[in-house]
Amino acid sequence: MRIKYEVSAGGLVLRRNGASLDALLIGRGMPRVWSLPKGHVEARETHEMAALREVREETGCWAEIYVKLSEISYWFYLNGTKHKKAVHFYLMNYLSGDTANHDHEVDEAAWFEISAAKKALKYVNEKRLIDLGLEELAKLEGDPMELETLVARRPGDTVRESATR
Repeated sequence: MRIKYEVSAGGLVLRRNGASLDALLIGRGMPRVWSLPKGHVEARETHEMAALREVREETGCWAEIYVKLSEISYWFYLNGTKHKKAVHFYLMNYLSGDTANHDHEVDEAAWFEISAAKKALKYVNEKRLIDLGLEELAKLEGDPMELETLVARRPGDTVRESATR
């Protein structure tokens, strides 16, 4: 059997919402399947470059990488071919942008309060990334200025329950 190897990258994008955090998710199909933004690493791109590009394209938002969270690998079959995919995920800080500006590859991009995001995510491994992201943030609690910078909320930002194109 033919095996195709794929490498993708993506991110868990967070922003501060008062005393809580919001996570940026993408949705496809009906009923919606919510996941973290991610996509293929293109030629001459680092994993980090691909993660930032995919987040921007799929969500309409700009972010910056704080730290690598994990690499998730899995197998799937498509058109008689076995695929092994590795996805490099990064914890990211929201910088700017509007979820209404997502590209055609997704049906919707939306901000969810962090616990609602964990419930909305379809895939168990992505749910675990929420926990890893929160663990990384907890490491910063000794330095409130660094934590505030990581999940800074921009003036005028609003939490969108849903943003459809």
